[in-house]
Amino acid sequence: MTEAARALPGDHWRECPHCGQLSRLSQCQPGLIAECPRCGSTLWRVRRANINFPLACAIAGLLFYIFALVAPFIEITAYGRFAMARIETGPVRLSDAGWGLVGSLVFAVTLVVPGIKLGIVIATLLGIESHLPKTPLRALFRWYALLSPWAMIDVYLLGFLVAYTRLTGMFTVHLDTALYALIGLMIALAAVDASLDQEMIWRKLDESDKQPPSPTSDILSCEICGQVNHTSPGHLCQRCHSPLYPRKPASISRSWAFTIAAACLYIPANLYPFMSLTSLAQTQSYTILGGIIELADAGLWPLALLVLFASITIPLLKLAGLAYMLIGTQRGTTRHLRGRTTIYKVIDFIGRWSMIDIFMVSILVALVHFGRFANVSANVGAMCFAAVVVLTILAVNTFDPRLMWDHHKEPEA
Repeated sequence: MTEAARALPGDHWRECPHCGQLSRLSQCQPGLIAECPRCGSTLWRVRRANINFPLACAIAGLLFYIFALVAPFIEITAYGRFAMARIETGPVRLSDAGWGLVGSLVFAVTLVVPGIKLGIVIATLLGIESHLPKTPLRALFRWYALLSPWAMIDVYLLGFLVAYTRLTGMFTVHLDTALYALIGLMIALAAVDASLDQEMIWRKLDESDKQPPSPTSDILSCEICGQVNHTSPGHLCQRCHSPLYPRKPASISRSWAFTIAAACLYIPANLYPFMSLTSLAQTQSYTILGGIIELADAGLWPLALLVLFASITIPLLKLAGLAYMLIGTQRGTTRHLRGRTTIYKVIDFIGRWSMIDIFMVSILVALVHFGRFANVSANVGAMCFAAVVVLTILAVNTFDPRLMWDHHKEPEA
């Protein structure tokens, strides 16, 4: 297959990002799915919609995004006092209280990244429709896949649901315009992701040279756009101009570093108080587990199980899964390769959902500030837990699952 791949244009072949298998991608019909024959990963899901539909969804999402920025988010009344919060109020109050890193993280994933993502989609698709120069469009669109996991409006709304159940037990709560705008934004972003055919967009932006490669060149797949290049390590992708490497540089050591750091912080994240609640001059601190028990005692079992799964189970399973994959890769074992690849895909997908508790605290901090009557403040556990979430995401992103398959030998025909 390697020799055949050398003789064909790069856009006819793709390297599976999970196992490294080279496969030829023909011009698939809309609605069909091209899968890797070795590990079963999806190489290309051909979308039925043309670029007009994701463009319309992105423009609608931009309108919802603007409404979410300018409109009030939620209001509460308690003890004859009134408090109103916008979507940016929580991150600002976290920063003012000395938790600047947590506030910056919440601000980035709820306000900055979703706006940038919508801008990338709109600018790229309008540029294609208007026949603008493709070089700047390629440089812009290469950020779409990198930023998409960090646009966490859907997770933020789940965090709001948990915060709302706590607020309604103590205060009179009024939901305002920005909440409904965020729901519309979440739906619009989901529609963009579901309808945007990234492979087709890259093909429309492609201006790379299709001349037959040198017989001595290496076959290197671009991590960003998927283009198979016939060049040497360290050179740039012919299509999106990203650096090319046979495997992610220092993948094992970097992933181990992030995993060990996350494991060290996971303990204080669960032992130290996550937030402190003052009510009628009495202050009580809550750990993550304490908050789950409180939800269960209030009869909110579905939410209690959701927070238990997102805040305790998922980080623990991610750490165990990462350690299992890293140890297996370093030992060069070829057992259960498809299962280990599935584990990688699962922990890559679920990692962002652990942010629910962080978003919940940011909303409570934004609203509940009535002095000795009622006040919510973040605590050191929130800082540790936010670091655990970010570090585990980075550990997954730096791990190259193709390394697990490098010792696999195909059976002879």
